[in-house]
Amino acid sequence: MGMEFLYFPEDKSEYLPGIISVIVIILLSALIFRLLMKASKKEVENLEQQGFSASSQYQVGGSSAEYKKVADARESEDTVQQSKDNRIPPEE
Repeated sequence: MGMEFLYFPEDKSEYLPGIISVIVIILLSALIFRLLMKASKKEVENLEQQGFSASSQYQVGGSSAEYKKVADARESEDTVQQSKDNRIPPEE
């Protein structure tokens, strides 16, 4: 039986097109990744200039506990603001 489905060419120059393709794909992937990171940083800077703040929940490495704290704080701020707007006593 053997391994007839595998093809290992005697002439090793047949590997060159595959190697070149892999190198090109890796380089293009790295370039696109860098471009996306730069665009993301510019977008964050633009949002900060418009008055939005980039909290730790959006940064790489932010834990879910930090996200929950930020979400809870925002929710309580929203509740206080709604109670002021609607003249409803705050919930306790």
